[in-house]
Amino acid sequence: MSNLPAYEYGKKSMRHRAALAEGFARQILETAGPFLTRPASELDVLDLGCGYGFTTVELARRCRRAVGIEPNSALYEAALNLREDRGLANLEFRRATAADLDERETYDLVVLDNVLEHIVHQGAALATACAALKQRGVLLVIVPNKLWPMEVHYDLPLLSYLPLRWANWYLRLSGRGTDYTDASYAPTWFRLRRLFAARAELSYQFVVPADLSLATLGDSLHYRFGAAALRRFPCLWVFSKMFVVVAVKR
Repeated sequence: MSNLPAYEYGKKSMRHRAALAEGFARQILETAGPFLTRPASELDVLDLGCGYGFTTVELARRCRRAVGIEPNSALYEAALNLREDRGLANLEFRRATAADLDERETYDLVVLDNVLEHIVHQGAALATACAALKQRGVLLVIVPNKLWPMEVHYDLPLLSYLPLRWANWYLRLSGRGTDYTDASYAPTWFRLRRLFAARAELSYQFVVPADLSLATLGDSLHYRFGAAALRRFPCLWVFSKMFVVVAVKR
């Protein structure tokens, strides 16, 4: 997998990722659930930027149909191998970008899980995802906050604060990569609000994940305290590590 992005190296093993995927899929469906008009077993789901495909597989096990789209060739090949291994007839993977998606009103749920920060033209990507949604369909976006002090891909403090030229220099100096461009588009809370406000057909809100126990750090005191604070004081989303947005197509 020589074509993997630099931030993929040194991360959790494939076996560990696979074990986490069940919880990720449950979290997606439980968080989007109150906004959906039909049960999970009747959903057509699009996982936009599916990576290795582990979460898409778990969504396929719970939903009527799941489609994963992934532009990176190495990740796409891994997803294809996973599909062959799992043998799910309602599971499909495609090598494509958001810009390649031309389906209209096809999906009940579209998921962008840690994907938006890798997309340059984010407004266009949201427009494409929205067009692919059925009426009353749900768009779920999970994306890191540019203003979180510890950058989430390379675990380097303040990396996302820097101009790209300086960020690349910092990354090379750290020995963890050479080019930050691919992961450099994380939005601020203000930017994310503008992106969704530009889509008049969407009604959106920032939400706390439905089941904190399914989150990676869900059992920790500081995670639960932070979630409670966000519920009570929504203005704190500005400083949140991650954003979770649920949007319904009017």
